[in-house]
Amino acid sequence: MAIPLILAIDTCEVTCSAALVSGGHTLARRSERLGRGHAERLLPMVSDLLAEASRSFEDLSRLVVSTGPGTFTGLRIGLSVARGLAVAKGIPCVGLMSLPVMAAQAGETGGVIHAIVMGRGGQGFYQAFEGLAPNGLPAQLGPAACLDAEVIAEMIASRPGAVVGSGASLVGAVASIDSVDPSMLGQLGASIEPDMYPPEPAYLRDADAKKGKALLPTEQ
Repeated sequence: MAIPLILAIDTCEVTCSAALVSGGHTLARRSERLGRGHAERLLPMVSDLLAEASRSFEDLSRLVVSTGPGTFTGLRIGLSVARGLAVAKGIPCVGLMSLPVMAAQAGETGGVIHAIVMGRGGQGFYQAFEGLAPNGLPAQLGPAACLDAEVIAEMIASRPGAVVGSGASLVGAVASIDSVDPSMLGQLGASIEPDMYPPEPAYLRDADAKKGKALLPTEQ
């Protein structure tokens, strides 16, 4: 039986990235900080990855895509490409938020990992993790939410730990991990259920942001 070939895509912030993952190994990977131009770059990037790995679109068995939070346009591009390929090939497509993916990139720290994605107006998208859930994803300590920087700083102070993500500067931290690694995205999404993790965008509307609306359930 052939080992599944997974294509992972992330376009939720300034970085446009993709990776081919199979059997827990990365066959090919690309990551470019574009700011703009994700739509023009993504499909050629995927084609380059397949050529590098001597594979074709027909070999793909699963799509994994980051669902945000992030820019409205960036999210739509990645999700549209992933869902379109999945429908065309008749294969599963799953979505994962960037917050748990970046927390997983930090590895086993032995403590709390605070993930923050930069928002607007002094706000950030925040979620804390510690240990692993039964499905292999970082275990959530609470729901993801859009919060003021001061609130995030207070939450981190109450449970000190590592900080990851593009919004680290909101709390005066410097993060070595500030974007999604598509290889990690692909590995985490390799076996999760599409029904539990659909490829749906996780951006917040202004009205929701004022209420700090949760982006994820607290149970996994």
